[in-house]
Amino acid sequence: MNLKYFEYIVIYLSVLVVCVVVGALARISFIGKGGDEYTANIVFWSITALSILFYAIIILFLDVIIVGFRKIFSKKNNSKNSTVDFIPTKNHENITIEQKEIIDDNTANQLIEDSKENIEDQTMEKVHLESIRKTQLQQKQQIEREKLQVAVDYTRNQFALYLKDEDLDALCDAVNLYSVKENILNNISVYTEDLTNLDLYHFGWNIWNHFRPIKQEEVSKLLKNVFVSLDDIDLESIKSHLKDEPKKGIIKIQENLADYQKT
Repeated sequence: MNLKYFEYIVIYLSVLVVCVVVGALARISFIGKGGDEYTANIVFWSITALSILFYAIIILFLDVIIVGFRKIFSKKNNSKNSTVDFIPTKNHENITIEQKEIIDDNTANQLIEDSKENIEDQTMEKVHLESIRKTQLQQKQQIEREKLQVAVDYTRNQFALYLKDEDLDALCDAVNLYSVKENILNNISVYTEDLTNLDLYHFGWNIWNHFRPIKQEEVSKLLKNVFVSLDDIDLESIKSHLKDEPKKGIIKIQENLADYQKT
């Protein structure tokens, strides 16, 4: 429903309630003075109707007065705005030129002010957009840092018992390079103890799944370049075995590394 109509309904309903209350009070007063019920009802409806009529007359009267005042003030304002300072001269052409100069000056000043306002608005919009981009970039970088930290923590937890400290650091560095899609050097040689190739495959799949949508070929290169036990296995073979027997081995398939960290 239109809000304006709702306001009208509230106003007129309030007036009607007041008029009914006045009529009811008149009826009660009439009965209190010994009047009969029938006449009291007539008094009630008469007073209610007269109250409504009185309210309508007041509104109409005030409306006429308000409209009259508006017309008077409107004429005064128009006469002030339309007044032009004429320069005393006998030449009518000179008066016209002076008027044109005044109008042109006012128009030019208005155009300059509008132009300044537009420039300020555009500048504020650009500053706002830059602020939004900066905030979104910071949020994106924060998410990437947290994602990398989860992967590094997972790597350390899985290999802490099976790698030397320097090898574990090299593996974490390789995971870091993989996350930003940089090439991993071939001079990393990590020897694992008590871990099978199946464990390494599962680790590779978990890292790939965490940093999706990087292709599985890239995580296969990571495994081959880092772990010595996979030197003689081609990339396609490594890729095809990444998710073999997901529940077997020391390192198992984890669908979500973040959830694994919580456990």
